[in-house]
Amino acid sequence: MFKVWLTLFMRNSRKNGIHTFINILGLTLGLAGLLLVLLYMADEKRYNQWNPYKNDIYRVANIKPDNGIWYTSTAGQMIYYEKDIPEVLETIMISPFYRGRVLSNDTQHYFTEKLTFTEPNFFNFFPLDILEGSIDNFSTTRKHIAISEKVATALFANESAVGRMLTMDEKQYTVACVYKTPTKSHYESEVLVPFATPFEEHWGNYQNELFCKIQQGTAIDELEKKMDRVLLERNIKPELDKMGLSIEEGRSRYGFMTTGLERLADIRLHHIADYAGPSGKGNYELLITLLGLSVLLIVISCVNFINLSTAASSQRAKEVGVKKTLGLSKLQLQFQYVWEILVQGMLAFLIALVLVELSLPYVNDFLQKELSLFDEAIALTVWGITLVLSVFIGSIPAIYLSNFKAVEVLKGNYARSRRGRTLRHAMLGLQFVISGFFLIGVLVIYQQMSFIITKDLGYQKEQIIDVSVFNINDEYEKYQRIKAALASHPGVADISTCMLVPGEGNMNGTALRYKEEGFNAGANSIDFNYIQFAGLNMVKGRELSEKFASDTIQNLLINETAAKRLGIAEDPIGKRVSLGWIDEGDDRKLTVVGVVKDYHFDGLDKKIDPMFFVHPNTFPFTKNWIHSIQFKLKTTPNMEETIADIERFWKENIDNKYPFSYEFLDKKFEKTYEKYKRQQVMFFVLSSIVILMALLGLFALATLNIQQRLREVAIRKTLGASVREIMTQLLKSFIKVTVIASFIMLPIAYYFMQNWLDNFVYRIDMPWWPYMATPVILVILVILVVGGKAYKATKINLINYLKFE
Repeated sequence: MFKVWLTLFMRNSRKNGIHTFINILGLTLGLAGLLLVLLYMADEKRYNQWNPYKNDIYRVANIKPDNGIWYTSTAGQMIYYEKDIPEVLETIMISPFYRGRVLSNDTQHYFTEKLTFTEPNFFNFFPLDILEGSIDNFSTTRKHIAISEKVATALFANESAVGRMLTMDEKQYTVACVYKTPTKSHYESEVLVPFATPFEEHWGNYQNELFCKIQQGTAIDELEKKMDRVLLERNIKPELDKMGLSIEEGRSRYGFMTTGLERLADIRLHHIADYAGPSGKGNYELLITLLGLSVLLIVISCVNFINLSTAASSQRAKEVGVKKTLGLSKLQLQFQYVWEILVQGMLAFLIALVLVELSLPYVNDFLQKELSLFDEAIALTVWGITLVLSVFIGSIPAIYLSNFKAVEVLKGNYARSRRGRTLRHAMLGLQFVISGFFLIGVLVIYQQMSFIITKDLGYQKEQIIDVSVFNINDEYEKYQRIKAALASHPGVADISTCMLVPGEGNMNGTALRYKEEGFNAGANSIDFNYIQFAGLNMVKGRELSEKFASDTIQNLLINETAAKRLGIAEDPIGKRVSLGWIDEGDDRKLTVVGVVKDYHFDGLDKKIDPMFFVHPNTFPFTKNWIHSIQFKLKTTPNMEETIADIERFWKENIDNKYPFSYEFLDKKFEKTYEKYKRQQVMFFVLSSIVILMALLGLFALATLNIQQRLREVAIRKTLGASVREIMTQLLKSFIKVTVIASFIMLPIAYYFMQNWLDNFVYRIDMPWWPYMATPVILVILVILVVGGKAYKATKINLINYLKFE
């Protein structure tokens, strides 16, 4: 029996080779896409899962009306959340960004870009594997540091690192322990350094991430309310009392900050603030989108499979009739046919594994991941899905075939039932709905990305390199030395510096107030020439200038957004404002001397925030916050030589320990919309595959449909029908399906693409032409695919189809 079944299976596969190929190819691509997405999703979900406290540790996010959500907190919150709230067992402050530092011993220097400043109880929250030494000294004194195995090997080779001395920033530290560098973690630091001094109560300095270890079983929503009460009683109310305002008046006038808690186990993919830690953030929306698209691809594959199988049923009708005559039951027939589909499904699964393995290097490079196919859980999941799909796909045509009546099919009376045609057309329409959705998506995404790439950002970013300042002493003095020495270089047009570099998305800010209006604004410490250097435009007033001594004492610039928020947009010049940087007892106010036209500091999916500009001398402590120096290069063939000259001067006169690191400003800004460019590429690839599969399915279905109507074509030709009339009859049902599918697809595509565009604060209006062009393109493709087969059908030999009539 098995030999007979295998013979029939191989014969049918060869006879319908194109259908078998399309079926296996479609399912292979669908399974490969699903496998890649599941590997990607599993990799993202592994972050922080190693931490035994992952479900008890929460990061504090601060939600401020009109100021967004901050991922940093204050020392006052760290102190009083633990002191006033019993459910908060322990708190810790940790620097939210990696720092670049050089560590030295007597003979070696090691540069790391992954140094983290933290409170000494770090290991109570992130219990890393200790390879050597103990965390006790690190936890009790601020003169000890912890280093990773990699750093220990680089500095001490095979010798013990514990108890050895290291120098960093001209300070001596003792190595307390050596740990194994964590992977898939919120912090993947190579060096841990305690903050120099303990935190004292302060409510205005939002610089570090605050984590709280919460008692198990605590209701998080209730805990957030308790934290809000602490903020109100410890911070907000005392300030309102000074101003003579009630709580209700303060809330209506300023809006109070509230607390949001982000669980460590989920923070990679489900963060409230737009930052998930120094190891980066995942994109949950993208993952769900990719999963949905891979499911749609599998749906198209299944539709093709079912459509072609039921359409080809007439070619197996007599086989079914003979088997029924020989005594096979419906259940036996169904089992045999399902088994055939199952074999094809397993073959598709094996090919998908090979395809994924071959494509993983390119996928990892594109996603900047290290995905591996050696994930048994994922492979078994997809294998199980393949089994279920194969049984489902095989069951529908199996039931359809097994219900043929033996007497009728053996007499050759198997008819092309209206029900069968309706089912196939419905599934074909589903393919066109999905294909049209993808096509519209590609066109809309392309339009938005073109808008982003070509939009005037309000500043000049071409031909400017941004050179990182890691940690050199007297940063501002050395910047002035560089400027004096290299400003006359033939390849350098200008040199400047600022605290907030466009494209970095790192907004350092403080309170900006005018009378009763106040909010947090981005703080930008700039040199006198920066406005012209960056190509910024002045809306009102003047730039900061070294001609005015007051520009380094009490004058500042604000951007348009800040002027509007302060309520002084019509007449801003001369207005006196207060800054959060000014200490208590200092009644100094700063005078607005100019308004800078808004420019896009961050990506176009972010609104332009209020910002102010001051000279470093106005607040001398900002001189230590210079983290880059910018060089505007002349457009010459010797640009690389110019950069080499800058590097040479830098190493000889500025810093020879840290690496010379630079990046072109336009490339830096491109990173702000990198995830959307990836979406564009992925959508294009998936769209191409989906449309290809739909066309292959259409081709195979049209082939079968026209083959079944060849006798009809012969009769029409005999009765004098023209080629055009015959082709119209063969095409009209397919075109009708396409038109109906288009009407269904258009509102669906509009809804989802409108939601996608809503991710951008600055975006195009929804274009109308993709919704007009897509149905036309689909109809043209149908005419080309089906029309070719229809035209060929009109050239048949009439005798072959009429000789038995």
